[in-house]
Amino acid sequence: MNPARGGDDGVRRRNALQAHAELFNDALSDPQDRLAKLANVVEALVTAAQGRILSPLTVQADHAAGAIVLESARRQIELWWASGDAPALAQAALERQVDVLIVVQGFPYELTLADDLAARLVLLDGRDLALLLEGRWSFGQALRFKLAAQQTHARFTTLPVAPPADVPAEPESSFGPDDGDVLPANLDQMPTDRGGEDAGRVDNPSVWDVGGAPQRPAAGDEMPSTVTSNVEAHERLFEEEQAFEEAERRRLRRLRGGIALLAVLGVLIVIFGARLFQSAEQASLDQAADVALQASRLEFDVYRTLETGGLRTVFDETLAQAIEAQTQELRVRGVHLEGDLNHQVLDSRIQGDQAGILVRQSGEIMTRRTSDGQTIQRGQMDRAVGFVLSRSADDRWRVTQRAPVG
Repeated sequence: MNPARGGDDGVRRRNALQAHAELFNDALSDPQDRLAKLANVVEALVTAAQGRILSPLTVQADHAAGAIVLESARRQIELWWASGDAPALAQAALERQVDVLIVVQGFPYELTLADDLAARLVLLDGRDLALLLEGRWSFGQALRFKLAAQQTHARFTTLPVAPPADVPAEPESSFGPDDGDVLPANLDQMPTDRGGEDAGRVDNPSVWDVGGAPQRPAAGDEMPSTVTSNVEAHERLFEEEQAFEEAERRRLRRLRGGIALLAVLGVLIVIFGARLFQSAEQASLDQAADVALQASRLEFDVYRTLETGGLRTVFDETLAQAIEAQTQELRVRGVHLEGDLNHQVLDSRIQGDQAGILVRQSGEIMTRRTSDGQTIQRGQMDRAVGFVLSRSADDRWRVTQRAPVG
């Protein structure tokens, strides 16, 4: 690919991803032709990563299936909207020699994976697709990261908001004209009308037409954010009542998780109450309390700025991924938090390499729409949050559990 074409291809790819992001959002809200729309979105992501469609994703009774070549490897793909039994579906897909299983409604975070499944079957969900459509990850990067994460943690994991530094970019395509494949040079001969069994598909092949004249942004302008455009195009999905209901459901889930944490903190308080701290232990406890305060402030800043950098300096991997997933939900809904929140240590206990810190969060908090800054929810927060921290070999404290108490 010559340098003169590189800029055009970059604009073409961004325009195509933005168009398919809107198609993806339409599939989430409208069940009509849902699988066909989602199949088109997946094929677009493969094409954007310089992959080839060997067999188009064909809609069957309750899922779509097809085959691709990506990074010189052939992969079978299955696409499902939802699954009532995720472990059984994953095992059945592995037996059918599927390489990539996509369930848009997602997998349980507690889903554990056997060694053979973790090493051979890549699991993707709707949040992963949203990040791919934003251009933060390529399809190939996502598959390589997922396989490594699954084999390391033996469970389903979601993609971080951005690739870690050690995930390499997509390699250049090595296919030549002798392969008989559609190359960027002859994409302008793509048919504009899909007949036969693909007639019901909702895709628009001209989006990928290199021979056309893509609309470039004016000098100094930036490409519009995919999330912002989706929120503006489908604002009816994010009415205030729905936002309040979702916030309440999340609050109840956190409270249920906090019951177990409260029991742990109660045991720690009873055990630690009778002990006198030595100076070294007191210093360690002060460090743990500082880390808990830092974690409390950092999590609120993440929900305020929607930037997740630095989470892993104070949170372990599981909590960091959970916060990233909640941040992605805010981004997709087009909202963020603002407010003046105070953080105060109420109680702290330590035993060996474990510490329990109780932090009070109080102040005014607001939910604002990202697109126009309009406030959609305002109220006072006054709650206690329990943090359980573990000390690593290098004498650093890291948060392993946290939840509201009471």
